[in-house]
Amino acid sequence: MRNGDPGTADPRRSETDVSDRDPATGSVIMTEVSPFHCLYQDALDFHSQSRLMLSRSVGASSRLARASLLLYVGAAEALIHQAAAELGRADLAPMVIDPARPLPLVDAWRLVPAIVSDSPGASGDASAPPWPQFAEMLALRTSWAYPGPPSSRRAYYRSPHQGADYEPLQPHQVPSGLAVPPEALQYPRTGLPRDPYALRPHHLDTARGILDAAIEALDRRLDGGLTRGNRHRREPIRVIHPPGPSGR
Repeated sequence: MRNGDPGTADPRRSETDVSDRDPATGSVIMTEVSPFHCLYQDALDFHSQSRLMLSRSVGASSRLARASLLLYVGAAEALIHQAAAELGRADLAPMVIDPARPLPLVDAWRLVPAIVSDSPGASGDASAPPWPQFAEMLALRTSWAYPGPPSSRRAYYRSPHQGADYEPLQPHQVPSGLAVPPEALQYPRTGLPRDPYALRPHHLDTARGILDAAIEALDRRLDGGLTRGNRHRREPIRVIHPPGPSGR
């Protein structure tokens, strides 16, 4: 059940099973879901599928890669809001967790250490890795959601010879005299492509590494509070029906 699926019905069961018709029978469990864990596991699955698909279809592989990247970023969003809600001071946590006034995600990651420890310097050096790389990863997702005018959405492809397929243009392949700077093709610190169709499994390797490094860095700033006891992944389960001996 905890492998990414809340449970599926057994097709062999009859609709007239007593356990379905009589609410007094059977058992009920309760869990507290970690959206970070759920989305991160989904991202890993699409990541693996994208790699496996690459040899068969570049287009399908790239489609799976885009889904995986969105899930990695979604996991990052869930984690930081969950950390603020569970660890932040009651008077300061709403600055991060209020969906009516959402902070840019990169700002939320920088702010959480301060609202937890109440220390102005708790967020560390924003110019040191992995934060510039993390900011680029988030900027890529933002560029998909806020694409801007056509001039900011240009993508470039190259064919090595007549009749060959066109592939995303790489910075080292730009012909002399063609005014296409490297930063128009990819982000400078991470090499992540600006063109969503150019995303490949190796870019997901980069994105996952950046996210993992950001989690580790934030955990250090919080003295291990982010992951202590597997907090960020924990999904405890307990039986709530039928009640135990103490509940009778």
